[in-house]
Amino acid sequence: MKKDKKYFMSLSYPVQIEKVDKGFCAFIPMLRGCKVFGETAEIALKELGAVKEGFFDVFLEMGKPIPEPVIRVGEGEELEQKWSME
Repeated sequence: MKKDKKYFMSLSYPVQIEKVDKGFCAFIPMLRGCKVFGETAEIALKELGAVKEGFFDVFLEMGKPIPEPVIRVGEGEELEQKWSME
C-alpha cells in the first residue's frame, strides 16, 4: 500500500483536548507540533484536521518519517493499526 497523505489521513490518531484559559487546546501527541486552540472543543477539533493534513503534506514533501498509531495488545506486544475508526 502506498503511504501517501490519503493513507495517513485514514489512520485514527489519538487526540487529546484540554481546557485552557481562553478555550480549548486540541493536539495529537504522536504528531509533534500538531496543536491548535479554539474557543470551543468543536472548533479546536475542526481546526486540528486541517493542521494534521498540513503536517502530512510537509513531512511527505520533505521525506521525513511519519509515526503511525499502534494498538497495544499485551505486555511488550504491538499490533499496527490497519483500519480507520473515524
